[in-house]
Amino acid sequence: MIKNKKSFVVGVDEICEDWQVSRAQGYKIIKTLNQQMKKENPNVIVIAGKLNRKFYEENCYGLSRNA
Repeated sequence: MIKNKKSFVVGVDEICEDWQVSRAQGYKIIKTLNQQMKKENPNVIVIAGKLNRKFYEENCYGLSRNA
């Protein structure tokens, strides 16, 4: 059983804190990254207002996809 299910997604509060932006801007960032993720893999499921943590870290922090 997974102990911390929230560790797989990033919400608007975390994005706002990381980037020092408003909630509206945070949601725009999530929407843009979800669109990019869906474009790269059309079979992926996206949830409005949430973002896959691994995709977020790879695209916003430049972390390696192999890590």
